[in-house]
Amino acid sequence: MDETRRDIDETWRLNSERPDGAVPYAAPEESGDGTTLRFGPGVPAEVARKWRGAALRRSLTRRIAGGLLTLGLALLVGLVVWWLLRGGPGVTVTGASVSAPSTPQPCDTTVRVVGTIRTNGGHGEITYRWRRSDGQVSGVLSESVRKGQRSVQVPLRWTVKGPGTLHATATLEIVTPKAPIAMATGAFDYICE
Repeated sequence: MDETRRDIDETWRLNSERPDGAVPYAAPEESGDGTTLRFGPGVPAEVARKWRGAALRRSLTRRIAGGLLTLGLALLVGLVVWWLLRGGPGVTVTGASVSAPSTPQPCDTTVRVVGTIRTNGGHGEITYRWRRSDGQVSGVLSESVRKGQRSVQVPLRWTVKGPGTLHATATLEIVTPKAPIAMATGAFDYICE
């Protein structure tokens, strides 16, 4: 190991005594463990420190810029995927109808009235309410419609008890989206003697 060190020192001395005064190599440096030797093109220590600092600043700037670019691209891809999955126009109501039993209903019964809301096949939410001829009004209810779904059924259960007769009317009102046909009515008869 000592011979190698002497050869290096001699090479350094010979190269540093050039007639033009140029210093082609930096002095060898030893690390703390005594085994690592470095040679370079003669860069002064203060210049090397500046270069290292600039490289670190540049590296940090590039990392931040790269992170922002990655975040921007991920956001853009997410928006495109959301738009594709959402796809197409929103829901529009194209019609509505209500069906009720056509035969008279017996004593103490629960009648199932079914409203059918027809759509354009778009996606979204439909809000509606039921109005009954006995003065009862449901709250505003909602139904989600998937893309491609052309109709949705909304039931009303109407319980009637006691003796007497009743001509019952159920009206389905579409609250949103606004539609030219925003109402549909169905009726049934109750007879209990």
